[in-house]
Amino acid sequence: MIRFSIDSSSSVPVFQQVIQAVKLEILSGRLKNGDQLPPIRELAKILKLNPNTVAKAYYTLEEEGFIESKRGSGNWVNTKNMKLDSFRRGMLEDEFRLFLDRALMLGAGLEDIKNLMERYAANE
Repeated sequence: MIRFSIDSSSSVPVFQQVIQAVKLEILSGRLKNGDQLPPIRELAKILKLNPNTVAKAYYTLEEEGFIESKRGSGNWVNTKNMKLDSFRRGMLEDEFRLFLDRALMLGAGLEDIKNLMERYAANE
């Protein structure tokens, strides 16, 4: 089962939050090739979303090759032909870029960011 929630106060559109959450579940290994995703209506009910929003997210995931829709059977994770390491690296770079932009907007300097990263790395 997908474990995530929707942040209605986020500037990221809801359907993109669903897409990102499914991708993170795949990249983390919690969802594996061949796993079935929750039906559209069920996930919409859990997340308190319009089913069309979830359907749009699933359609986008299918277009990007992350899932496969089987008519009458549901939606399934389909990563057999994907280079997950390359995608993971790209997603990490995107997230890091967002973090840097926000940190710099808050007035943090590069030395502050470096110290923060070292502090968190030491705790791992």
